[in-house]
Amino acid sequence: MDIIKNKNYEIKNFNDFDYVFDAKKLDQFILAVNQVPYEYEIVNRRLTFYDKNRGLIDFVFTISPILVLLIIGLFHNIYLRKKTEKMLIQRIEFDLVLLNAIESPIFWQNKDGKIIDSNKKFCNFLSLQSEDIYGKKLKDFKDNENALKLLSIFDKYKENKKLNTLFKFKTSKNEKKIYFIKQASYCDSKTKETGTVTIFTDITKEKEFELEREKNQEFVIQQSKLAEIGEIFSSIAHQWKSPLVEITTIAQESFYSSNSNTNEDESYVKDIMTQVDYMNKTINDFQNFIVPSNEKKVFDAKESIDSILQIVSHNIKYNYIDVDIKVFENTNTNIYGYRNEFMQSTLNIINNAKDELLKNDLKNRKIDIEFYNEDDKLIIKIQDNAGGIEKAKIKKIFKPYYSTKKDGHGIGLYMAKMIIEDKMDGKIEVENINNGACFKMILGNVE
Repeated sequence: MDIIKNKNYEIKNFNDFDYVFDAKKLDQFILAVNQVPYEYEIVNRRLTFYDKNRGLIDFVFTISPILVLLIIGLFHNIYLRKKTEKMLIQRIEFDLVLLNAIESPIFWQNKDGKIIDSNKKFCNFLSLQSEDIYGKKLKDFKDNENALKLLSIFDKYKENKKLNTLFKFKTSKNEKKIYFIKQASYCDSKTKETGTVTIFTDITKEKEFELEREKNQEFVIQQSKLAEIGEIFSSIAHQWKSPLVEITTIAQESFYSSNSNTNEDESYVKDIMTQVDYMNKTINDFQNFIVPSNEKKVFDAKESIDSILQIVSHNIKYNYIDVDIKVFENTNTNIYGYRNEFMQSTLNIINNAKDELLKNDLKNRKIDIEFYNEDDKLIIKIQDNAGGIEKAKIKKIFKPYYSTKKDGHGIGLYMAKMIIEDKMDGKIEVENINNGACFKMILGNVE
């Protein structure tokens, strides 16, 4: 402009240039500038996602290592949780199997008395399914007899936890069981929920063992008493035999020193000798009978019962009781065991039959005894005609201390059963036949 206006001018040369291109024009004319050998700048460019979110992207890239670590930690935590959950499920399944394997019924109640868990034994206890009892109280099962019985048992247990810890219960299989109650309180440390765990321990076998031990103890006591009586009777027998010998000596001396020595005197001495001999034999029989046997041996059951009947013959005879013994043809009456104990068992049964016959005041009083073999066994039947035993009592007569009579007749039958079954390895049964009680002893034969 200075040259045009003829003014003085000064031309300045610049070697440093800035090459600036308009992106819009480049796009309009489809021009490429990437071959320009100089540094250049493009203006009016369209903003990219990176340009728009540069701050966010820079922030993300800055914290990305931390995010990666967090993600790795999260995956590790998930892995541990899954592993712990799997172990917990296995543990729960194991506990469930273990709980259901326990024979004792167990159940949990919360503080409101609602059942929150149990094992299968408890479900069977109530004859219900698990889904039917969870979340309910025992008193909700108004139509369930077992649940109502449990409520009654718990009421007694709460009254006195020391005296009412045992109860009898009939299971769904009609088995009579004896259970021991044990309750414990619990508290969940996380939820702070409280409740009660109840365990019913089956002690039926323990009670049976205890009863059996009492039976054996009673048997030992009874045997001890018999042994003491035997010792006493042996002493009495020893004291009696000396006077009997003296009586015999005096009778013989009187006979031989007499001047007459008639047949009447001889008969008189013979009678004395016969009576003395009878008394001596009776004492020996009692002495042999009352002392317990020391060891098992083979003996004749028929001969043993004959000995018993001789001992009680006067009692049987003067009470007008007809005793009939029948031995079937080709019957082997030899058995292996304790002879005196067998005789005591038989005597107990015969005495019970005699007492029943006298009690009913029968005129035609009979006791029939039969011997016969069956399947290599000796069967001995002792039957009376005293009217039999009441059906309600026939299953109980062999129990200790059970008797409708006095003076320990129940003990006698119990002892008879103990001797036959435990001492003789046999069996004793009772039933009513032909208007009378029939005791049947089944014993092993010995050739």
